Amino acid sequence: MACGSSSSAARHSPSPSASAAAGGTPSSASSFPSPTPGGPAAVPPVAFSCASTIPAAHQLALVQLKGVTGYVVRDITDILHPVTRCIFQGGSYFRFVSETRLTYVVFSNGNLGSDGAMYLADLGAGTTSLVRAWTNGGVGSWAYGWSPDGRYLTYLASQANSNLEWHMLSASGDRLLAKLGSIPSRGGTPDDDVMVGFSADGQYVAVEQTYTQGKGTTGATTPVQINRVADGSLAYSSTDGTMGAWAGTGARFLFRTSAGVQSWSPTGGVIPVSPGTIWIRPNASSDGSRMAFSVLNAQGNHVGEVLDLTSGAVHALSTNPRIGAAFLNASLVWYAGETICTTATPCGLGGPPLSGQTYIYDLGSDVETGSIDTAFFDSWPHVAGQS
Repeated sequence: MACGSSSSAARHSPSPSASAAAGGTPSSASSFPSPTPGGPAAVPPVAFSCASTIPAAHQLALVQLKGVTGYVVRDITDILHPVTRCIFQGGSYFRFVSETRLTYVVFSNGNLGSDGAMYLADLGAGTTSLVRAWTNGGVGSWAYGWSPDGRYLTYLASQANSNLEWHMLSASGDRLLAKLGSIPSRGGTPDDDVMVGFSADGQYVAVEQTYTQGKGTTGATTPVQINRVADGSLAYSSTDGTMGAWAGTGARFLFRTSAGVQSWSPTGGVIPVSPGTIWIRPNASSDGSRMAFSVLNAQGNHVGEVLDLTSGAVHALSTNPRIGAAFLNASLVWYAGETICTTATPCGLGGPPLSGQTYIYDLGSDVETGSIDTAFFDSWPHVAGQS
């Protein structure tokens, strides 16, 4: 069930063209700038191979499969007969740009604090292009997101002085949206989070991060900030917020506050959505109707839930410990199992270890089944109507 077949062996393995060192331009219907000449030397890209082309208007998931080395682009259009389309031999922080293009991040020594680079892979052409490279891979340097039409990239840049910057890159150039301030030396907390991304209508871009404090040079640093894509101007900011995500339609940003989940939209402003809900890592359904997430129970385990964005009702999934709830498509939620924490045997500060089992929950039938997808990274489409 849901990516449950691993029988699609590769029929051919086109070799990707590593144009990264020369700063190749991503193959795209829209113009996008090549990296600036004279920039830092890029960490090399990873190899990938594709067994077959991706038909138009198909649904995809980027996962890891039990018994398969690497990261797999899985065609889940026919969920009972999924097909492995492509395999990547490395990379991290994968994100679909379109049905046939995705980006990923590589680090020089596998460490977030090392030099890094972002590459765009064209699955149809079998080519790889450098998007950007950096030398200060501090906190947040892995955070990025694409606009629904693939014309804009938003990302965070960590500077040598530990200052965090928020950017938006397009054919018009690289725009600095905000200097978010410095990242102090401190331990992490379960509430720490960082994300950047665009609204489903492509009109707004948001940053949510909990790592900086004080003031940036362009104004007060707030955990949540939303800007207009057209001119970069500020549309909204909040001093209370973490765990944010855009809904899959329109321009509706949802985030967790001390009072529960709230949402902002350009027409409705800020409204409460689910008071008291302390969600973790929310993930939007592509049809804009739901958000999947995890919450902590009294024993310290995570459990999966789904929020209906129309009614505000919260739908509990399995009563067993589950973490990482995310939509494979508009009605199927993937998550991973955890070992059970009890009062007698608490899991401690490190959190519950994974059980080694993963699952798919079908919201249509309210049935959970096992999955061979051992990890989930992204799905396509992100919003309705994308191709």
